[in-house]
Amino acid sequence: WREAPLALGEGRVLAWGAEAAAARGPRTRVVSLAGRCATPGLHDAHTHLLGGALAREAIDLRPATSSEHLAQIVAEWLAERGREGWVYGRGFEVDDFPGRAWPERRHLDAVAPDVPVLLRRRDGHAAIANAEALRRAGITRDTPDPPGGRVVRDAAGEPSGILLEDPALELVTSLIPAPDLATKRRAVARVLRDAAALGITWLQDDPSYDDRLAPGELYASLHASGELLARVSVWQRLGRDLDELRAERAWLAERVPLERARYGQLKGYLDGSLGSRTALMHGDYSDAPGTRGVDLDEEGELAERVRAAHAAGFQVGLHAIGDLAVTRALEHFAAAGPREEVRARRHRVEHAQHFRLEDVARLVEVGAVASVQPIHLASDLLVCAERLGDERCRGAFPWRELLDAGAWVAFGTDFPIEPLGPLAGIYTALTRQAPPARGVDRAPFVGGRLSLAECLRAYTLGAAEAAGLEAELGHLREGAHADVAVFSRDLRELTPAELVEARCELTLRGGEVVFEAAS
Repeated sequence: WREAPLALGEGRVLAWGAEAAAARGPRTRVVSLAGRCATPGLHDAHTHLLGGALAREAIDLRPATSSEHLAQIVAEWLAERGREGWVYGRGFEVDDFPGRAWPERRHLDAVAPDVPVLLRRRDGHAAIANAEALRRAGITRDTPDPPGGRVVRDAAGEPSGILLEDPALELVTSLIPAPDLATKRRAVARVLRDAAALGITWLQDDPSYDDRLAPGELYASLHASGELLARVSVWQRLGRDLDELRAERAWLAERVPLERARYGQLKGYLDGSLGSRTALMHGDYSDAPGTRGVDLDEEGELAERVRAAHAAGFQVGLHAIGDLAVTRALEHFAAAGPREEVRARRHRVEHAQHFRLEDVARLVEVGAVASVQPIHLASDLLVCAERLGDERCRGAFPWRELLDAGAWVAFGTDFPIEPLGPLAGIYTALTRQAPPARGVDRAPFVGGRLSLAECLRAYTLGAAEAAGLEAELGHLREGAHADVAVFSRDLRELTPAELVEARCELTLRGGEVVFEAAS
């Protein structure tokens, strides 16, 4: 919080309080808080900014309430847009369907018999393809499951159209034409404007799942055009040639200052999601005996990839939602090098959602970061007890335990799986309930709640620590980058329900106004 004056210059914090008054000059801008509050610019530590921006150009499937409704949405899209090219959509949620039944391919085939259709579930870890998409991908009853993926079959052994995890989805997504630079620029610039209006000054973008997206070219272009309103750290795929990665980093650094856009961590995957029952668990799913999730490291290559990346000086982030995936992530980091080296790299457990509680202390011992998205609790609130049982739910979303143990904790949204706004996630961390707009009438999720100060720290300094950039970002001390968010009301005086309705009125990135609400 900063209630005293701030003096900014050359994109940095010069002084605050009494010293700020002395630093005022002819070019000084004075911002009166007067019942409002200022925080460091917010930092979303886990997004798919580019992919999410492009998803906004596709069919919005969030309204779908059944398999038939999903097909109806596709039919309406085809009637409006025509039947040329691929049909792509995202956002349906099986847990909203009657009986939580997966959509049936026959409904899609009825409305799109000759057009390839691929529809991703909200969490991105599953999709349904129609018969034409399967035909173009060459997926038949004889197609083997790719390592780490599943082609779901019907009772007769034929592909049902349901694909689980990226290795299976890529059989189809690799055929969808990559977007051109103009499309990417238009889509991402729009989301960056939205982010600025939310007080977000820095985002971590994970486009690593698709090498065709060329994010370096995109962010260099946005910077040149003045549309790069937030700082961006771009993730690359763990397992790629390290010399190629260094070359890409050098190319971007020649065109964009590091404090505006840089390449960040290398991203690898251990498992999927709880909703799709692909999160990797130590024990069987309570509602699916014999199922423990999907092991995305079936080939056993991840440990060596982590070790090689660590030895080369790269930061590594491992997607780990299930408790077994979290255990394995910590084992890989512990084996990568001495503890102080691991701490220095800030290797990260992405999502860090379900824990055996002994692994909370293990994460701190190893020196890893817990990169979490508190808003995911709002969705898993509906299914966690069914999937895992009450006892294992006690190890779900252990934010209180992580902070009390001294762990680094960073907050994010996982956009586009969840909306970009940070206040809904803060509400969830404060209450361990879904925000009112979700319409979920459930008792609070088991576990300790966080304070507002802890939540804001995880969205600012905690996120900066997770990237190893806490010297200059995530706070408003002298010498820090002048990234500031000014909210319409003093957040400390609001109830959680009121806090969700608070609005950002002014956002500064490096002292430059990137958003100002109309007066």
